[in-house]
This record gives sequence, structure tokens and C-alpha cells, in this order.
Amino acid sequence: MGMSEKDDLGKSSDMYVAFAFAAADVLVELDSQGNTLFAVGAAMALLGRGAKALTGQPLSKIIHPGDHTALSQALKQMTGGERVRNAIIRILRPDGKGAEVSLSGYRHPSKPDMLMVALGHPGGFHAHKEDRVGETGLLDKDSFQAMAASLLESAAPDDPYQLTLVELPKIDALSGDAEAQEALNTELGNRLRALSVGGDAVGQLDEGKFGVLHSAAVSADSISQSVTQAAAVVLPDAAPIQATLATLVLDVADVPPEEAARALTYTLNRFALEAENGGNLADLMKDLQPRLSATVKQMNDVRNTVTGGDFDLLFQPIVDLWTGVVHHFECLVRFKGEDNKSPYETVTFAEDTGMVGMLDMALLERAIAFMRSSVANNDSLKFAVNLSGYSLSDPTVVRRLKEILTTTTDLRKRLVFEMTESAQVRDLKAVNDVIQIIRKQGHEVCLDDFGAGHAAFHYLRALKVDNVKIDGSYIKDAMRSNEDVSFIKAIVGLCTELGVTTTAEYVEDAETANLLKLLKVRFGQGWYFGKPLRPSSDDIRTAWRTPTLGWNKGLLHFTKG
Repeated sequence: MGMSEKDDLGKSSDMYVAFAFAAADVLVELDSQGNTLFAVGAAMALLGRGAKALTGQPLSKIIHPGDHTALSQALKQMTGGERVRNAIIRILRPDGKGAEVSLSGYRHPSKPDMLMVALGHPGGFHAHKEDRVGETGLLDKDSFQAMAASLLESAAPDDPYQLTLVELPKIDALSGDAEAQEALNTELGNRLRALSVGGDAVGQLDEGKFGVLHSAAVSADSISQSVTQAAAVVLPDAAPIQATLATLVLDVADVPPEEAARALTYTLNRFALEAENGGNLADLMKDLQPRLSATVKQMNDVRNTVTGGDFDLLFQPIVDLWTGVVHHFECLVRFKGEDNKSPYETVTFAEDTGMVGMLDMALLERAIAFMRSSVANNDSLKFAVNLSGYSLSDPTVVRRLKEILTTTTDLRKRLVFEMTESAQVRDLKAVNDVIQIIRKQGHEVCLDDFGAGHAAFHYLRALKVDNVKIDGSYIKDAMRSNEDVSFIKAIVGLCTELGVTTTAEYVEDAETANLLKLLKVRFGQGWYFGKPLRPSSDDIRTAWRTPTLGWNKGLLHFTKG
């Protein structure tokens, strides 16, 4: 090695040292054959051997034999000018034990025949055996989405990853042969992993449907060829197969990384749902790119609406069926320019994309400010604010909620919370812990839409609440359906035993209200008692008067019927 080369190496070594210890990992310089020219960093902690012990040795010497192919593919990608980021690869420590490390690298900017490689501790999503489909090694659908989301958050904005969806045709030779099908999936997974980001970003999304996250340097032809080769290995006597492919460029620079990941997950879930419902897969796959773009745009619109405060609150009365007194008003959001349009679609989209926490906190703060205004600051006026089960499951949102509740001591007994749910809550215990914090601070909590979707009896067992709101689908037909009446009786009986009150929504007429009283439902909500409204004036004495509501002895009463 000449003096100038040593000087250059010394300069790069200084740079390596700075980055190696800052990141607590190991950086190495490789020649074109994969031999280590220079190494520095916390090698003993990460690899079980000192950095000097790596010098002059092939990097493959410390790599688990089962990952030599993945290493070769990563080095090949670097040699071709592609950056490799966070590939998970197994190393062998001197004691014979294996360990997983993250491998990143690229071609040396001034020496094209050298590679700069960083080894570190794996970060982000890390798949385990239970995240995989059988013995194939393929990630299951949820784990693949989590992996893709994690990688998307760390992707360079000027070099976006790509997602290719692969659908295999029906193969007669596999009909009824589960062993051969698993063998094909395993072989296909091994080949696609070698092309994927990090060497593990391949998942089975459904029967015969796969996803692979890769760099722009990996072509659709190479993926298609991998499919054909995998089938030829497992089914040597069968005719060559041609898979259907669709590639999605994950260029989502307009939103924060975590929201970009959610946009991808939402788009894939919608794609899977429509495919299950009989949509033409080829057309759906072609439509993926505009779907992702539309999702990103809609997320931006929701964020701008929330941060800009472009929404209003309407208030619908909930009446004590036994006394006629208005127990409280539910705060209902209406987005500006959409007064006559239900917000359900936007709220559901926010929940599905993980943005509902932002919306819930904005609505809560608006409601609190309103409750302290002259038109609502009265001990007899209580207001309920909706909180999504997703929000109560999100640590960041829960932290913000706790901060807000430290400022609402003046609103105890007047501020009520309704837990809404359009998606299943996975950790009911964690959500119940939050609910109990809310209740201990003097706020009632209601479980909304009970009996619909996921909000079933196991929710009532796991979540200790003050009130259960019976889903309106049972109330609307109660006058004509004995089954619905039986269901209402069962809920009321159970809730009575638990010390929980009940509310019926969609009460549209006096006959339904009277039936509910006979069934011992305590509260009612619906157009019979009043539509969602805005205060009609700035004077609290007149602001809440309507054709159905009026003041009597300091309390707001239902005056009709």
C-alpha cells in the first residue's frame, strides 16, 4: 500500500472512529473480494472479538453459514452502487453462539473497488418465529406490515423503497398437496429474501399472495425470475409459472415517517379487503400507487383540518327516561363545510391510519374551552367527549390525556367520556388502566355502541365503566322484534348486576321511549329528544331552549311527550 493510500485510509479511519463510537457499532472497509481491510468500533461487545481480529479476514468468516447467501447479495448490491440499510444477518461469536446484527453499507465514494460497511445492534421491528407462517420463514401479514412500516421510517427520502406484490397462478400440481405448497413457499421466500431490504422483508399476505420490500435496484424481472426458479426447484416436471406482479414506489416524503408507515399499512389493508370481497386482483394491483398517493393526501387533509381547528362541535341531549332531566349532551364533531354530512368516514379513516389520537385531543380541548364559556358554565350542564379505543391504547395520546386532565379539576362531574370503537382493542387491560385513571379523577366513562362490532360482552367484563350505550341497531327495531327486546333485557339485567347504567341511542318516537322505560333502560338519545344543536344565543338561559328542551327549577328538561 502506497503512502497516499495510507493517508486516505487514515483519514477515513478517523471518520470511522467518530461514527463508530457515536453509534456504538462496528465499521469495516472491505475490498472487492469481501476481505476486511480496516475495522474499528465496539467489536468486542457486538461480535465477541476485537476489531483488529477482523483485519485481513473475509467478513464471511464471522457470518453464520445460513446467512452467507444474504451477505453475498448485500455485498453485490453495494458493489453495484446501491445502499444497503439495516439488513438483519446472523454472526457467529467465538464461543459458537449466534447473534443477530444489523448490516448497512455502500460503495466507497472515492474508491469504487472498496465497500464501507457498518454492523450494529438490530433496531426497529424485529420478527420472531411466532411472527412467521409455519416453517416457511415468511412473515405473516401483520408482521410484514410492521416490518415494512419500521423500514419505511428509516428510509432515505431521496431513495425510496419499493413494495412488490406477487400473486401466484393456480398450480394444479399443488392441489391438495400441503407439503409441496409449503416447500414452494419456503423456496420462494428464501429467494425473495435475498432481494429484499434487510434480507427479511418478505411476507405471505394471503394464500398465493406475497409481498417483498426492496430497493429500486431490484427489478420486477428479477423478482419474476425468482418465482419461476423457485417453482422449477419444487416442481421440476411442471410447466413454468408466471406470477402477477405490481410494484408500489413508497415515495411518501409529504408526511412524517411514522405517518408514511401508517399510510402504507392502511393502503395494504384496503387492498386485502377488496381482494377478499371479490375485486379483480390485477386491476387492484395496478391501482395501488394512486391509492397510496390518495391516502397520503387524505392524511395531510386530516392533519391540516385538526391543526387548523377547521371543525365545530354540535351537542345532542341524552335524557333521563325516568325523570325527563337532560343528563348530559354528547359532543359531536362536524367538519367545516360539511355540516350536513356525517363525520363517520373521516373519523374512521383517522382511526384506521393512527391519526385519531390527534383528532380526539383536539376535540377534547375544544370541548373543555366550551364548557368554561358563559353559555355552558353551569353545574347542571354536563358534556360527553368521545375517545377512541385506539387513542386509549396509544402511549403518546394517553400521556397527553393525563396532562389535560390535570387542568380539569373544575370540570369533574361535568366532563364525561365515551369510549368509541370501530377497530378491535388488543390490550384491554392497558385500556382499562387508563379508564380507571379517568374515573378516579371524577369523570364518568361510557362504553359506546355496545353489542355492535367488537364492543361485546368481553369488553364489559374487562372494562370497568359507569354506563353502557346500547347500539342503535337494536333500538330501531325494538317495537317490531322480540329478539331485539330480549337482547336489550339481557344487557340491562347484566348491567344492573354490575352497577352500570344503560343508555339507548336512536330513540325516534314516544312509543320506543316508553318501551325502553318498561325495560328499565335509564337514559335515551335520539331525534325524539332533539337533534344535534348549537346554542341559539350567548345567554345560557335561552341558548339551550328548543321545541323539546326547557329549564325548570335550574335543570334542563325534556318538555315533549
